[in-house]
Formats: sequence, structure tokens, C-alpha cells
Amino acid sequence: MTFLKVNLIILLMILNVQNLSHSFEKFLALNDINFKIEENSIISILGPSGCGKTSLLRLISGLERIQKGSIHLHDKLVADKKFQTSPEERPVSYVFQDFALFPHMTVIENIRFATKSHKTKTQFLNQIISLTKVDNFLNQYPHSLSGGEQQRVALARSIASQPKLLLLDEPFSDLNASLKKEIIDDTLHLVKSLDSSAIIVTHNAEEAMFLSDKIIVMNSGKIVQIGTPLEIFYKPINVYVASLFGEINKFNSIVNKGYCYTPLGNIKAENFNNGEKVKIIIRPEGLKLNKQPSPILSDINGIVVDSKFIGTHAIIHLTVSDNLGKKFHIHSKVSGDFLPSAASSVSIDIDSKYVFIFSRN
Repeated sequence: MTFLKVNLIILLMILNVQNLSHSFEKFLALNDINFKIEENSIISILGPSGCGKTSLLRLISGLERIQKGSIHLHDKLVADKKFQTSPEERPVSYVFQDFALFPHMTVIENIRFATKSHKTKTQFLNQIISLTKVDNFLNQYPHSLSGGEQQRVALARSIASQPKLLLLDEPFSDLNASLKKEIIDDTLHLVKSLDSSAIIVTHNAEEAMFLSDKIIVMNSGKIVQIGTPLEIFYKPINVYVASLFGEINKFNSIVNKGYCYTPLGNIKAENFNNGEKVKIIIRPEGLKLNKQPSPILSDINGIVVDSKFIGTHAIIHLTVSDNLGKKFHIHSKVSGDFLPSAASSVSIDIDSKYVFIFSRN
């Protein structure tokens, strides 16, 4: 007799948000929000300004009272319409977009203020100082610090209270490009080194993909899609989600016998009705180019308008024509060592994993 050994992995939930709706006067900021977050995970809430991201953080932290729905932390009810624990009673720490450091306190005083007890071990504080790299300006005041330094202090103060859940509201929005990459990388390693989970609000898809175990995509107060970065990128639920991750090539078409016509050739359209109007999205990464000698022999070809070198990759601007002679401007993202000259011809192949078809009905 053979026995199979089964390893069970129990995923514990740090946060459970159920049926959450919230209005400011007549404006519906959040509409029936539902999601769960596992322990020791990083979640990004991705969406444009005004979609409800910050309102959601404020409700989770206890800075706003719930109007409808409920919030549980570690399976314990912390807020619903009739019951509300204070922010201080929740194992949550909030890093505001403007950092909200105390201007009359030095860096070390800001950090110490967040500790739950004056008896907090010096060893723990030193660990925080080391992890957040604030040791060179502990005795300075916030006004004398750069944006990146203030960000590090805000992170140090937030973890000094030993929270189980970190809430970060657009924490990198005011940093310059080179500093932003460094701070984002440090934040990722910091959160992963702690026994904490984190929710990071951002409108930057690249940040969300780099930092997150899962991404919650929001728009107009609603959750549109939840998934891993891979799922969101390769299986977007609609045009809005697909467009969050950089430039896209878009074509309108009508399904005919299981295919859609585009200037780049016929594309298979499964699970669509004959005659159904659709929008076809092709990411620039999905257009594979090869230099094409004249006269053009390929059925799918384009004329190069311009080639732009951007480090490891290049963006190739192309013109393609449909069967009626109408011209379309498209972009291809290729290796940085492929830079065809303007007015040259290239053949185009399509990688289907970068192609998405959505109904227009």
C-alpha cells in the first residue's frame, strides 16, 4: 500500500474587507469593495487619482468611520456601521503622502515617538535605523532633509510601532527618478524583512508590479480586477486594465468566422459571436520586427517612421496600411540593438500572448 504525504499550507488572512461602500456628501467614493490580504504579503492598489484608493486606506486605518460594510484584522472585527475601534487600537501604521513628520522633533525623536513603550529595546531601534538608512541624520529636523530622507524617516517611524499592516499612500510620488528606484527597492526589502504585510497605493503600474505579490486595480470607486502582476499583465479583464501598463496598439474590428481582421493580419477570436464588434489590443512587446529588403515580400509589413533608443530596448514607430489603403501608426518595443532606419521596410510577426480582444457591445 502506498501512502501519499500531503503538505497543507494554511494561508492566514491579516485583512478582510467586506461590502465596503463610502460616500462624501453625494459623491460615491467606494462602491461595494471586497478583498482579503494574506499575512506577510505586499499588495498594491493601482488606479488613477480620485478612484478611491486613499479613501480605502483611511477606512482601513480608522481615520474615517464606516458607512457600509465591515473590516476585520486577524479575524477580529475592527469596524462596521455600528462599531469602530480607534486607529491606536489597530495593528496598523499609515505612511502619508506628505510623510507627516513632526517638525519640532529630530529624526530620532520622530522614530521614538512611534514606539509603543519607552522601554523599547535599543537593539530594535538600532535595527530600524539600520534598515531604513537614517543613521547619518538622526539629530536633524525634518525641514533640513531631502524628500528621500524624509521618506526613509517616515518608513522608520511607521515600523517602530511594530505594526502587522503597513499602509503607504503614494509614498514615492514626489521623488526624482533615480532616487525613486533606490527607495522603492529599499522599501521592498524592508517590508519583506519584517513580520508585516503592506498595502501600497500608487498610480504607477511599474511600481505596483515591482513591489507586489498581488495588485488590486481600481477605477471610479470599484475594484476592476485582482491578481498577481503576471495575471494582471497577461490576462487583463478589459481595455482599461490593459492600458495601465504602458502604451498599447488599438484596433476596432468585427468577428467574422472566428477571426478579426486588422492591418496586421487576421487574429483568431475565440468565444466571440459572428458579427460581434470587438476592440483588439496589442502590446508593443508583441510586435516582432525583422528587416525586410525591397521589394517587400511579407504579407505583414510596415514602414519605419522613427527608431528611438531607450537603453536596453527601443521603440520603433511604424506605419501600416489596411486593405483599403488606410494608414495606422503603431509602436513596437524591441531589443535596443535593433534600430532600423527611417523609411525602411520591416516584416511584422505577432506574439499572441500580448494580444487581447474585448467586446465593444
